[in-house]
Amino acid sequence: MKLRIGEIFRLSNDYSTDNQEFIDGYKNFIYYTRSENAESTFRFQRGIHPAKRISSVDSERIPVIIISSSPHKSGTEDTPWKDRYDPDNGCVIYYGDCKDANTNPSEASGNKVLIEEWKKHNSSNEKIRNQATPFVFFERTSKGYLQFHGIGVLEKVSLITQKLENTEFINFEFEFCVLDLAEENNQLDWNWISDRCNSNLTIEKANAKAPKAWKFWLKNGNEKLEKVRRHVIKSSIISEKDQKTVQGSFEERILKKIEAHYKNKKLQFELFALQITNFFFMENRIKCLDGFITKGSGDKGIDFISRIDIGHDLSGIRMVVIGQAKCQSDTINSKDIARTIAKLKRNYVGVFVTNSTFSRQTQEEILEDQYPLIMINGIKIAQLVNKYVLGSSKNLNVLETYLNTLDEQYDNCKSNIRPDDIIYK
Repeated sequence: MKLRIGEIFRLSNDYSTDNQEFIDGYKNFIYYTRSENAESTFRFQRGIHPAKRISSVDSERIPVIIISSSPHKSGTEDTPWKDRYDPDNGCVIYYGDCKDANTNPSEASGNKVLIEEWKKHNSSNEKIRNQATPFVFFERTSKGYLQFHGIGVLEKVSLITQKLENTEFINFEFEFCVLDLAEENNQLDWNWISDRCNSNLTIEKANAKAPKAWKFWLKNGNEKLEKVRRHVIKSSIISEKDQKTVQGSFEERILKKIEAHYKNKKLQFELFALQITNFFFMENRIKCLDGFITKGSGDKGIDFISRIDIGHDLSGIRMVVIGQAKCQSDTINSKDIARTIAKLKRNYVGVFVTNSTFSRQTQEEILEDQYPLIMINGIKIAQLVNKYVLGSSKNLNVLETYLNTLDEQYDNCKSNIRPDDIIYK
């Protein structure tokens, strides 16, 4: 059985429903997590739920530890804290089960289990990490309903002071790294957990069906966790292959025509890039000025300047658009965009136009740091040209005429205007 991240499951206390695949229209948690190797189901009540420890042929191990949170109960006597689940950024902050000032936080049952695991998860010894237990995260959306948030590694443990009404108490804060399951299509194969329940399997064989991220962590430890931390933006990354025009397509012919035209006229490509930027804003129904080309060596990484207007009068804003143009065959990397990003200020939007593609690392940096930079690649150029220059025509001579006209206008479109000055145009 497989559990998909974000999926909601039904957990019923009615044991007669254990063999039903669905309950009230939702997948049955017990049905999807059952294991012939476990002595009982994985039904749980507490926030920290370790499965029964087993003695296998080569060691003792806990098959899985389920971590669950009930955000709708936060601030109550039962749950005086508020856990933070942020699986999209690969992080879960979870507070232990010490709830009063009279309890030693290290002696609370759940805390005790996690501290024991911390010694394994934080170890620099691969053999010790191999004995570590995977954590599985669920969030109770309401009574009897669980949302699956993935699996993780215990990354950090801290002692903190918490407060409920007028009473302060010491508790543990556990920080988990949620692992990337992209290689498994964002699904956890519960057969892995089932194998970990099998006392006849060595730990190596019990982990054979583990996600690739878990295996990577076992081998490399916490120092390499960032390489396997879950980030949802990764699903927004477009491969270089998918950024290229399809061989033999009309879009490929358009792009080859453009590349041939600007082969020995790289500077003139700047005005073309400005026009492509205008087309992009037109496609998205955003009002855009015609803009200007900056003059030569004094451009400081800015090839063209424009402005977009959103709304009107008191209900509107004007934003400066700064752009860079690169006509080249090489993939655009982080160094290529660095100068443009360095020029971004409040009320600025950056645009980078290239006939090439953007590397994965470049896309990740822009998305992770939330830079207001629009990336227009070769295939997007071809699509915009097809729509706004050729229209219904398939005659590439129309495109050649258009490009020649832009070349003639190039010198007249240059300006010494500063980016901020365009706000008042």
